[in-house]
Amino acid sequence: MHEDILEKLYANDQYLEYLRRHPKWYYYLDEDPKNYKLFEQAVKKDLKLTSFDKLERFKKQVNFASALVKYFSK
Repeated sequence: MHEDILEKLYANDQYLEYLRRHPKWYYYLDEDPKNYKLFEQAVKKDLKLTSFDKLERFKKQVNFASALVKYFSK
């Protein structure tokens, strides 16, 4: 595997953990370093790290906080 790919993987613990749980990506990344972008997308999708997922989590937190305020304001 190319050194730049290894550096990127070791710089991010989540990517490294995902790689350990999904060893097929070793093959894909070793075969072609351009597959790193696909790897990043797969990690973000599976671990729910996309912008959409972050917004959904924030929305749930806001809804929870507003429900608490509503409950305690009675």
